[in-house]
Amino acid sequence: MKNPAGNAYVAYFDVLGFTSRFLSGDLQNRYEKLVDAIDRVKDDDITCFLFSDSIVIISRSFAKVRETSRSIYTWGILNDFWLRGAIAHGGLTDLDFSSFITRNRVVLPFLGEGYLKAYKLESTLNISGIALDNIFFEPGKECAALKRETDYVSYEEYLPKRGYEDQKLLLLPEHGSLKQIVDTMYFEEMLKSHVNDIDKYINTFIFFIETLLRTADHGTIVRFLDNLIKQLELHGSHVLIPSKVVIIFVAVIEGLIRRFRSGAFNGAGPNPQEMLETYVGNILGSLKVQGYLPTFVDYVLEYDKKRHSTVYRDINKLRADWSGFA
Repeated sequence: MKNPAGNAYVAYFDVLGFTSRFLSGDLQNRYEKLVDAIDRVKDDDITCFLFSDSIVIISRSFAKVRETSRSIYTWGILNDFWLRGAIAHGGLTDLDFSSFITRNRVVLPFLGEGYLKAYKLESTLNISGIALDNIFFEPGKECAALKRETDYVSYEEYLPKRGYEDQKLLLLPEHGSLKQIVDTMYFEEMLKSHVNDIDKYINTFIFFIETLLRTADHGTIVRFLDNLIKQLELHGSHVLIPSKVVIIFVAVIEGLIRRFRSGAFNGAGPNPQEMLETYVGNILGSLKVQGYLPTFVDYVLEYDKKRHSTVYRDINKLRADWSGFA
């Protein structure tokens, strides 16, 4: 894109945990991979800036900014470069690249209103994700062609930043990447890479879990649940998993209940109710063996109070009253 001026679409990204992970040596040997990922953007209608832990993507085309952002975000999740970003629209400063470098000085200009909007929207998130400006969803606007729960979702973070508890409109990763992404979020890797960002890890993992439980086929769900329980049993006995992580299992059980009520269990077996009870029972049994069940109950009750949900009551109804549960 040559010397754009006027209005443009701007995506701003921050690499989460960059400072602590870079100083610890975790990212030093892999930063070049991020540089290569940005360098693969060859479209002349797209301008990219990468400076330290910040990425900016600019174009007059909403679709190009959206899909480039989705591609880089998906690559980041799969390669443990967790990105938090947002896409907005607004005024853009005329970019004269010939003036950026003078002798021993590199001066990046103020990028304009669109950049500030994207930066402010990104700062409201407590998750690795891409927020979309609400204005895009007004009738006839840019997101009219996007499909809810296929291209984007309205998501309420489990552990939001104070003052930003409202739902966010988040772009989903590239199609076909969901299962692969969830498979990267093991507890041991979490403690190595994201121990300083536990809330962001939990929100991000739950974001993908909810999407998986809503959209995946039954076989994928079974494999995911088996693997999740194995991970808890494997690491719960010899690794101190922060107690807050049990919130993930609140989300899993709530997702399973929603899946059952939607009829998605029908056809997966002769008795959908018994299948749900088995899944939930296995999760609760593993939490009890690892010593996390009392903490889980506390978080369920707190969760129901904050979000006006009925997860605790629904769990207790599983054996007692199927007619009232469904």
